Amino acid sequence: MTHVAATLTWPRVQSLAESGAVALLPVGSTEAHGPHLPLNVDVVIAEEVCRRVATRLAARHLDTVIFPAVPYGLTDFAASFAGTVSLSADTTRGLLSGVLEGIAAHGFKRIAVINHHLEPAHFAVVHEAAKLAREKTRAVIVVPDHRKKPHGPRLGDEFTKGGSHAGFYETSLMLAAAPQLVDDSARRVLPELAVDLPAKIKAGARNFHECGGTSAYFGAPAAATADDGHRLLDILAEISEAALMEAST
Repeated sequence: MTHVAATLTWPRVQSLAESGAVALLPVGSTEAHGPHLPLNVDVVIAEEVCRRVATRLAARHLDTVIFPAVPYGLTDFAASFAGTVSLSADTTRGLLSGVLEGIAAHGFKRIAVINHHLEPAHFAVVHEAAKLAREKTRAVIVVPDHRKKPHGPRLGDEFTKGGSHAGFYETSLMLAAAPQLVDDSARRVLPELAVDLPAKIKAGARNFHECGGTSAYFGAPAAATADDGHRLLDILAEISEAALMEAST
């Protein structure tokens, strides 16, 4: 059964922890995602993946507790766009490790960090924070990483080539998870912006402007569909479930 931590009393949370429930922590960012998507894209997607992971775990007769999302992180590449809030690596690491230690301190033995903010430096800090929390609490804390093989190719060409920020990939996910937050009239007229972000970063680009994304999007948002979004969300949930179960054995 799926439980939302913020709506529970502390005795109920304690009971769930003691009975072996799995804790899920959505992690995202507050950053620009083109002229057609809201600042909370990464949070919305992470929360929806958590819900789908919880459904999959329920089929295994496992209770889950979804904790409130962490909506801020290291977001340097979009920092110049209005509304974006970027924390330093040290602050992000401390925040995430502190949250994870707090969850584990009350008896949760298995925790999955469902991160959907893909900026490389941020994802590295998420892994570091989980490692610190594991060492301190001895809980099983996993960070499913869908960027890595063999997962990436399952998420499509745009994703694997690194141009998926607010493009076909993320816009499809949002059309499935929260279509009311997508400005459809804006996204339908956006031209495709095919950019290999990893290559740009390796060449020295330090922000989206230097990568050629002057409107904070890349890829092909106009081609996005809700059906593709549901398919991608199910893949992300499957990847996360598998990582958790593998770490638990």
